Amino acid sequence: MTTMAAYKASEKRWKGRDEQDILQDEQIIDLRNLSERQRKLVRQVGTFQWDDAHRPQPVLEFGAFGESHRGFLVIPNALNALAQLRIAHASLTEFTEEPHRTNMHLQNEHVPHIWNKAREKYPLDTAKSKLLGRLHWAASGFHYDWTARKYHRGQFSEVPPLLEQLGSRVAQACGMSLVAEAVIVNFYKKSSTMGGHQDDVEYTMDHPVVSLTLGSSAVFLKGGLSKDEAPLQTFLRSGDIAVMGGNSRLSFHGVARVLPTPFQIEEDDWTALLAGEVAEQEDNFHAIRKYLGQNRININIRQVYALGAKQKAEEEEADGGDKGRDDDRSSKSERCLQVTDADADPSCDHPSGSDASK
Repeated sequence: MTTMAAYKASEKRWKGRDEQDILQDEQIIDLRNLSERQRKLVRQVGTFQWDDAHRPQPVLEFGAFGESHRGFLVIPNALNALAQLRIAHASLTEFTEEPHRTNMHLQNEHVPHIWNKAREKYPLDTAKSKLLGRLHWAASGFHYDWTARKYHRGQFSEVPPLLEQLGSRVAQACGMSLVAEAVIVNFYKKSSTMGGHQDDVEYTMDHPVVSLTLGSSAVFLKGGLSKDEAPLQTFLRSGDIAVMGGNSRLSFHGVARVLPTPFQIEEDDWTALLAGEVAEQEDNFHAIRKYLGQNRININIRQVYALGAKQKAEEEEADGGDKGRDDDRSSKSERCLQVTDADADPSCDHPSGSDASK
């Protein structure tokens, strides 16, 4: 009888458990309530402050859990609720629009202004929208070619400046460097999961992946270079930023659970956000706030090419050649976000309980 890999076993153990039960589990790493043992292993290596409206937040490093976790860092509550709402608004209304690409382009089903269309039918509860439910990811920067399993220099849309700055500054706070050349925004429903995979399709592994959580909380699994290694099991909340660089750049990782979480914002901040807005825009932010309480937005920022390699990649494509990595392993990239049978990738591991299993 085949023994289940440690990573796979970890994916399964969170199925069907509520938030209270999860947070009481001794294996979960809750950055707001570390156990005595975890406090000895989680080390603060710096601080991050987005702007003057934010308080400095600790940069926490997990290398003491094992060599394979060096380069894995988390900044809890890196962005305040106001910043989170504004980025979520842009994710739903700007980052999903052309020239950026979404999963719906792959089926020639792109719907312009998809958020507005969802709100036309369900003004304050877009979770009921089947149309919006078909939106699984949006990409900017260099677009990944799912068929050829590589990036193409010519398939590009500008990385939003806000995300470009966020990626660079977070990496710097973690003692690393990053030029934001590709962004993927994943839209999770409460039943969505992300199978364990490696981000191994970029042409450089010398720069980290920066990952921002917005909305509902999640159980994030961060493993090693093999699924035989048991992963760290971390509880990420809205505003948390996870970083994987160094030894952790090629770690297996994924999302085992999404837990609907009411979006919290101070009343004064909420009033300030709506001040001067027309009624329609007020309703829009109310809808986004409710959406975040039922769904999770995850923004991943990464560098595709080594510095100075962009021109080389362009010349190689012009010559009809490709020095990129297009082996079987690279095909397992971000396609592991499980939402429907049509989008499920057989090369990914599919934890039970995801939409793909229905």
